[in-house]
Amino acid sequence: MSDPYSNLAAQNQSTQALIADAMEARCLEPAQIAIRQAYMSGLSLPADAFAVEFGSGTGHVTRDLVTLAGAARALGIEPSPVMVARAQAHFADDHRLRFETGDAKRTELPDASVDLVLMHTLLCHVPEPQEVVAEAFRVLKPGGKLVICDGDYDTATAQIADYDPLDQIIRFMINQNVTNLWIMRQITEILTGTGFALGPRQGHGYVAEGEATYFMTVISRGADRMVETGLLFPETAEALKHEARRRVEADRFFGFMSYVSQIAIKPDSV
Repeated sequence: MSDPYSNLAAQNQSTQALIADAMEARCLEPAQIAIRQAYMSGLSLPADAFAVEFGSGTGHVTRDLVTLAGAARALGIEPSPVMVARAQAHFADDHRLRFETGDAKRTELPDASVDLVLMHTLLCHVPEPQEVVAEAFRVLKPGGKLVICDGDYDTATAQIADYDPLDQIIRFMINQNVTNLWIMRQITEILTGTGFALGPRQGHGYVAEGEATYFMTVISRGADRMVETGLLFPETAEALKHEARRRVEADRFFGFMSYVSQIAIKPDSV
């Protein structure tokens, strides 16, 4: 199965809604909010800064562009109509935010019109990510900043011992839903090749906490997908979901993945 996120608008409504649920669960977790706080603080934007998120999902990270990064206004561009509708419903009362359906490779924004472009867990799903980076370079003003944060997906795990079956579900889901597991290990070459100057790079550890809401969505979707592909019988999938819930209840669940953020600057002399 190819990564459904790579062509999300082409997925059926129920698939888009299921992915939207998972994205909302992840972005609302305190540990995920802390990651965004870490890389968005100290960006030193102009007072009237206009920021754009490529791949804005349900809008919560786009809101961070004004509440955490300090932009005066922000636009979220997202291919999925389901995601855009949710974002518009969530933030209808915030005049600083706007959401549109669109393509991160061809945004139709004017040249040199944006102070900050954000790509949060976007590039791992994009074939030819250099095309999206090139579009960011085009729309950014000289001195403008590109901020990228994505998972280092080869580190994703729920393993607590050898041969842990829950960890196999995590690995299966990563294989089914990520186009490039190592994008953040490759990103600096793409950035410099496009013309960007490199800024700070940070690593961020994400450990599931409390109800492990996001990891539970990954395990549930992964088990269901294993049934769809004939890898598991339905009864086995339900038993594995139950095992995950029992681990959470017993404080035995462990879920971890590392993220990497990279800031890049469009040179003034362009």
